[in-house]
Amino acid sequence: MAGPALTVGDSGWRADPVQAEVVGHTDGPMLVLGGPGTGKTSTLVEAVAARVTEGVDPERILVLTFGRRGATALRQRIEARIAQDGHRVLREPLVRTFPAYAFGLLRRAAAERGEPSPRLLTGPEQDLIIRELLDVVGEEPEDDPVGWPTDLRPALRTRAFAGQLRDLLMRAAERGVGPIDLARLGDKLGRADWPAAARFLREYVAVLALRDVSNRGSIAYDPAELVRAATGLLRDDEELLAAERRRLSHVYLDELADTDPAQFELLSVIAGGGKSLVAFADPDSSTYAFRGADPAGVATFPHRFRTASGAPAAQVLLSTSYRAGPALLAAIARLGRRLRGPAAHRRLHPLPDAPPGVVEVHTFRSATSEAAWLAHALRSAHLLDGVPWSRMAVLVRSTALQLPTLRRALHAAGVPTVVHGEDLPLHLQPAVAPLLLLLRCALEPERLDEETAVALLHSPLGGADPLAERRLRQGLRALALAGGDRRPPGS
Repeated sequence: MAGPALTVGDSGWRADPVQAEVVGHTDGPMLVLGGPGTGKTSTLVEAVAARVTEGVDPERILVLTFGRRGATALRQRIEARIAQDGHRVLREPLVRTFPAYAFGLLRRAAAERGEPSPRLLTGPEQDLIIRELLDVVGEEPEDDPVGWPTDLRPALRTRAFAGQLRDLLMRAAERGVGPIDLARLGDKLGRADWPAAARFLREYVAVLALRDVSNRGSIAYDPAELVRAATGLLRDDEELLAAERRRLSHVYLDELADTDPAQFELLSVIAGGGKSLVAFADPDSSTYAFRGADPAGVATFPHRFRTASGAPAAQVLLSTSYRAGPALLAAIARLGRRLRGPAAHRRLHPLPDAPPGVVEVHTFRSATSEAAWLAHALRSAHLLDGVPWSRMAVLVRSTALQLPTLRRALHAAGVPTVVHGEDLPLHLQPAVAPLLLLLRCALEPERLDEETAVALLHSPLGGADPLAERRLRQGLRALALAGGDRRPPGS
């Protein structure tokens, strides 16, 4: 199969004809579909750089993406690319997450009206309010103002229940589902907990309103409410909406499949009506589905965002993989055939000179043997093949269930690990988790079993390496023998 014709730009970036079409697109909406490794983000970076080279004010270009870390990395790539063309980066393009853009919009509107600046309600604050409201529930049914189902009452004061309740409230806010709608959905689906959650939501909103009054009118928004509030503000204030649409000359969206309904609605308000909008998407990839992302927006995009003449948005397909070789793409294709939905974006072909790649599948009897094999593979790649540690990555299904054990195994084998803190909740971050574990053991000594002790020893608080752990075990064994304890080790 012949490879695509490549155009080499001033920066050394090679663009195939489809990518060049996307980079040059400035008239109306466009949807760019592509599988992993097809250069979606690189094309976005080149498109932004092309607009700046054409003389567009960087502050009139809005780039929307997901996660603070992702936004920072994308901003740095765009700035570096613009600098390659000899432009001094005095004013940067607006690379924002949806909540950050919405918060900036609300704060700017409040300043123009002379109102107190809004503030962001953090996750720990939400958890505190929710748990305080749940703590009000008494032991008897008449002491329960919300009316939680009987089978849920034992769980009301647990962290897990508070966390799941907060997730439900945020997903409802993202979809514009209020207390009445939530109660109706619960009745329709036979979920007795949802009408109770709807009644709880009324109390929660009332408490937040009272807190806003006590904070001199400074409104607090949680991340899910931010986007809905910004959309409502723009729709209620036609002058503000017109000014914002004039201010933004080009809008780019990375990973459309990760948008939730509220974000999709905000995007249609600021970039609808035939505005220059280019959205990139892999329909099979929705990293933030656990936060309410809905990949269905990819299928509806061409009809939701139409040109000024009313025609559906243009749609192009990136089909060249710049990351994988023939063997890897063949394995991906075999898996892709089992997936539902459109398949055109899954038919990828490699560059002519791409190495084939390697696909291996291993099965293990236990998590311990899996971690040992993984540590050996990483050490071999580093020591024998010279692969830098920074060029390796380990993907896990669950950070809560798999990460602690895996990190201890890699640490014991001398494999350095780095966990991106933004990807983890506060209580799971490496600097916080050991401290919380130590405090729990201090309050509840029965929690201090062997596994917990080993985790604390290898944490930053303990600072022990495998050799120190071995010596400690030997010392404890010697003390036990001296005291007459003849039980075998580990019993």
